[in-house]
Amino acid sequence: MQPVPKQTQRTEPAPIPDLRPFVVEPLILARLDGAAAGNLTVALCTAALTALAAIWSAAASGLFLRSKDADALWNDIWLFALRNESNGVDTSVPYLRDYPSIILTFTIAASVPLVYALYRGAASLHSEMEASGCVKYDEAGRRKLTEAVEAVNLRLRRWGKFSPLAFAVALAFTTLTNLALQSGLFGFLAPGLYDEWWASLQPLRPGGVVWILFGAIGIYMVYAEAVVGLTYVSFLKRLHNDYQFRANMLNPDGFFGWLRLRQLITNMQAGALCTLLSAWALSFFLEPATGTIATVVLLSVFIGVVGYVFFAVNINFRRQVRRDKEAQTREVAEEIKKNAGRTDTEGLLLLLVAYQRLEYIAKIPSTPIRQRWLVAGALSILGPISAISIQVVKYFSP
Repeated sequence: MQPVPKQTQRTEPAPIPDLRPFVVEPLILARLDGAAAGNLTVALCTAALTALAAIWSAAASGLFLRSKDADALWNDIWLFALRNESNGVDTSVPYLRDYPSIILTFTIAASVPLVYALYRGAASLHSEMEASGCVKYDEAGRRKLTEAVEAVNLRLRRWGKFSPLAFAVALAFTTLTNLALQSGLFGFLAPGLYDEWWASLQPLRPGGVVWILFGAIGIYMVYAEAVVGLTYVSFLKRLHNDYQFRANMLNPDGFFGWLRLRQLITNMQAGALCTLLSAWALSFFLEPATGTIATVVLLSVFIGVVGYVFFAVNINFRRQVRRDKEAQTREVAEEIKKNAGRTDTEGLLLLLVAYQRLEYIAKIPSTPIRQRWLVAGALSILGPISAISIQVVKYFSP
């Protein structure tokens, strides 16, 4: 009796690996991820804790509400916007008059859930894009991609070892900045305002401790986002010929398979707006503490890193989508050319399907985010850019 040969089973290729961004930041974000906290939960809790800390710390020193001698609210805000000298008699800076700190409170509170959402999205981006049929590569590309992602994750893990040091440096920087403000805080309003500032360290007030902690967390979130962002941009540039995004014309998620990618780009756009708002607010503290030149350099690096990551990622995805659309269009054009002379039923159906595919290809957007969101984002940054420009002019004007 002849032995029955065993049937060979086809093994599915291993899924492409995902990034592990949380290894970069084990102090805050990784703990939230370990607790399986949702994006909305993190956003609401962060907003509530930040608001309570700011209100309590300022109220504990009796420096939360604006004084009765303060200028009219809009006139006061206008003084800060233009850095004009004040003719008022109010020499106190409670929290509700410290407009730069109010903006930083908002942007720092937003930075934690934004970076957390970016990390969560990046941690599942590759596998979700592959499941949606939006990744194109050959077998050699799969091997290179797997090796590259493993190398990126190893690099991110190494960066994670420096996270406690990064947070300690951020704490030291915000502490020294606070102390350096004693002689020049909001000098365009009046001299000696530091002593009546809600966040002073000399005299020591609860607000000073909260201000330092908030500032350190904000700087630390920028560090956490920059490490992952710069590393991922470098990864995309190295693998652009082996790992390519494409649109799924079947549109499984209502956005051509790009739903996760769209969420990431939207978060990055919100992060870019927060960066510009933060840069404007920081200028009020950095300039009297570190000097004009150092302030311009620090803010340029701050804005430059975030802006580079945002535009580099968008340009890379846009270029890949354009190439894929061109390749699909050429493929369909070849099918039309091949079947153009046929008059039988099968040939006519093939032509009809080919022209229908061309129509679907034409509907594919050129970016992973809707055009109206890009326009809204561009318009939203005009205000902060104008405010920053005014600050720079004031720095160097006599």
